[in-house]
Amino acid sequence: MFRTGISFSTIVGTIVGSSLLLFPATATAQRHGGGGMGGNGGISGISRPTGLDEKDILKDFHKALAVQATSQQMAEFQALLKSIESAQAELQTLLPQPQPQPQNTTAQSDRRDPINRALENVQSGNKHFQEGFSPAQKAGLKDVTRRLSKAASDLEQLQKRLDQSLELKAATPEIAVHAENLNKALTDFYNQQLVLGREMSITLATGQDTAFTLPSVKDPVRFDNQTIPIAVSGVLSQIAAQAGRRTFKLEMTADLSDLQQNMTEILRSKLDTFPLCGQRVAVRQATLTPATPASVLLVWLHFERWMCTRSFGQQTANELAEGDGTVEIKLSAAVENSNRLRVLTTFGRIDATGLLGESLRSGSLGEDLRDHAAELLLAAARAGSDFKITLPPVLQNSAIIQSAKFHDLGVGGLSLVLDGQIEISNEQADQLATQLNQSLSAQDAPPPETPPTSRAPQ
Repeated sequence: MFRTGISFSTIVGTIVGSSLLLFPATATAQRHGGGGMGGNGGISGISRPTGLDEKDILKDFHKALAVQATSQQMAEFQALLKSIESAQAELQTLLPQPQPQPQNTTAQSDRRDPINRALENVQSGNKHFQEGFSPAQKAGLKDVTRRLSKAASDLEQLQKRLDQSLELKAATPEIAVHAENLNKALTDFYNQQLVLGREMSITLATGQDTAFTLPSVKDPVRFDNQTIPIAVSGVLSQIAAQAGRRTFKLEMTADLSDLQQNMTEILRSKLDTFPLCGQRVAVRQATLTPATPASVLLVWLHFERWMCTRSFGQQTANELAEGDGTVEIKLSAAVENSNRLRVLTTFGRIDATGLLGESLRSGSLGEDLRDHAAELLLAAARAGSDFKITLPPVLQNSAIIQSAKFHDLGVGGLSLVLDGQIEISNEQADQLATQLNQSLSAQDAPPPETPPTSRAPQ
């Protein structure tokens, strides 16, 4: 996503740096003073520059903290910017074109309601955003909001003029003049909003940034009758730039915590079998844990072997063997050509004897267990590499995955990390910044009526 604010350490660093610039004499004295603390050459003998006070610096520091936006305000601010951009798009049809073409005044008047609705959304969004300010924000931002109120008032007046000309179906040149004036006012209003955002430490992404945080998305993966959401996030870091082309290191992280929590139930649906005759298998418990760069699946099994005989027309089942055991499977990830992922499995410790031990080491039960384990992890891993879902549109055809590994998220949490590269042009970097700046407000939009189709293991 975009950078959502200035960190506490950044503000402190700025203030400290400013302090050094404001007090050069003190810094010089500390380097070159030859006297003691009480002598003429010591720090006590240095007079402070006039007009400067540490209280003023601390005051600016505390003001920056007091007006800093909350996460909810950042989301509202993004939604407000998006509404302004939507209003600008609505106005485009009424602006003078490079190659003028005949326009129907009736068709122009049809634009009246969409334009008014778009501008009303802008004004109401601006009002709602400022109503959410804390008392400290209202006090600290009063100069900026005063200028913004003036821009909002100008915008309202020019909207009324355009509305009247559309209602009266005025001549096209007159409508174009009013539309152009309104567009300039809307641009000024947009710029004033950006000033307000900077004051509140809401920093937008730009095409010149050398690092981008990609928005987190959830990709649902279907396992039989259960759907597990896989949260995927990403980071871009520039590693080269030449001749209008820029190369970024890509790191995508798929959080497999939800899969871990449901591993027992998912494996039961795959492996549990209770036929009257033959092999019966029950998964008692299954745990999936990180062992960077791999992961380990540990499964507790109950096993029974039954034989059926028929006597006097009746079938009778008799238990031949019964036992419990554990099996350890190590899983590692690999990348093939065309961004194709693979999950490789090898047996670790097998603590089982008799028929259960034989079936695990050289029979169908061991093969089925390894196949199902690889299938489950691969389905979850593919969620991280589905660029149509996990990457902004401008990047979807440019990403190359070079390596994959499992990683410890901490406290036993498991993730899959995909490393790769993306090469884009400067123009695409600008598009990326625009798409990232729009992503937060898009996340707050109401969900679609029809849920997205979930992914099933392949």
